[in-house]
Amino acid sequence: MKLNQLEMLLHLADTGSVQGVAERMHRTQAAVSMGLKHLEEDAGFELFDRSGYRLTLTARGRQFLRQAREVIRQQQRLQSLAEQLQTGAEPQLRLAYDYTCAPSALFSAMHEVQQQYPATELLLSGDSQLRVLRKISSGEAELALSPWLPIFRQYGDFETIRVRPFELLVVCAPALLAGRNLKELQRHDLLELPMLIPQNQDVGIDLDSIIRMPSKQRIRVNDSITQRELLLAGMGWGIIPGDLVGDALQRKALQRIDIPGFINNVNLEVHLVRSAERIAGPAEEMIWRSFSAGV
Repeated sequence: MKLNQLEMLLHLADTGSVQGVAERMHRTQAAVSMGLKHLEEDAGFELFDRSGYRLTLTARGRQFLRQAREVIRQQQRLQSLAEQLQTGAEPQLRLAYDYTCAPSALFSAMHEVQQQYPATELLLSGDSQLRVLRKISSGEAELALSPWLPIFRQYGDFETIRVRPFELLVVCAPALLAGRNLKELQRHDLLELPMLIPQNQDVGIDLDSIIRMPSKQRIRVNDSITQRELLLAGMGWGIIPGDLVGDALQRKALQRIDIPGFINNVNLEVHLVRSAERIAGPAEEMIWRSFSAGV
């Protein structure tokens, strides 16, 4: 059995098709089919059920898959360890943050890395739609600041540290409610107003199923910064991170909507996230320990 054949098996379980495996591994479909066939021959029993349109795993195939995942995980950790032993401190450390999370939470730890590991280049990038979690899973970033729910663990083998609370608020510009008594506002009143809603998150969260608000008019945006600007322009109401609108609420450019029986705010958490499948380098570990000490 070869590691690349086990990787094909893992990708097949994730994508559900030989074509999906071929695209992920940059191989031809014929090469993937042959690799899976050889894996099955080496195993000595049927891994796949070929009776349907797509390949599916047999009961023994699913049991084999669980152990294959562990083998690949150990191989990745071993490779990561070898790279760290070869090079010492990381030449680069990639840090990511979701646009809804202020990156300033990382600055103090980044400064410590600069002092102790001056040769390590720090790359800081922001992203929307929780794509930072995909970056951690795919190895495109070592550490990320992200809103966090336990359900996100299904998208990767993550290790996390709580950084601070994360609050979502229901807000709008005062002009949007001109002529309406805010104290008498009801849930059905919002249905008549435009709703500013983020597009579905990259990790597969269906916001429509969570919010359950069939507003007649909707504007979908792909990041919270744009949503904030639209809210300030009086283009609609929306649910947005409190950190992004705190100043606007103070100067009364926006106001909170408080309706009995409706979602008024949602309390989540911001976490520092990394992959549990990798061996951390010394610069990454320094940042991780600095957040661990504050827990």
